[in-house]
Amino acid sequence: MKHTYFLENMEWTADGFYYDEEERRIPLTGQVRVVRNETEWSLDGFLEVQTDPPVRFTNRYSIRPTEKKLTLEWESFNPALGTLKGTFEFIGESIVSYYQSEDETYTGTEILTEKDEKTYYNTGVSFRNGKKMSAWTALLTAR
Repeated sequence: MKHTYFLENMEWTADGFYYDEEERRIPLTGQVRVVRNETEWSLDGFLEVQTDPPVRFTNRYSIRPTEKKLTLEWESFNPALGTLKGTFEFIGESIVSYYQSEDETYTGTEILTEKDEKTYYNTGVSFRNGKKMSAWTALLTAR
């Protein structure tokens, strides 16, 4: 299986649900753009939770290869959480990410599972000091 997410220059849309600390299910939308060339490898995107007013979470990931063939490292600055560092692990049809903030207050896991080369299922959960803060499920579709 050849993954397209992260590995090819593509734009993706997201549609799904955000779950807050109280397990309220709120629709979300988003966009992601992957740029990979000789000088840069990045993922820029946002998720917008459809509350009133909508809340937008933005991230810009800087991605780099590691010595391990199926592992990528990433770093991102999130305005609400600070600098996050993590890995992307390629496991069969899935990409699993684990991350934590520099001060170790925030941690999380995200899983992307390939349905086909232009569609991924996305599930994630974030924690603050070990307590679940939020979660999400979405379908990512290449444009």
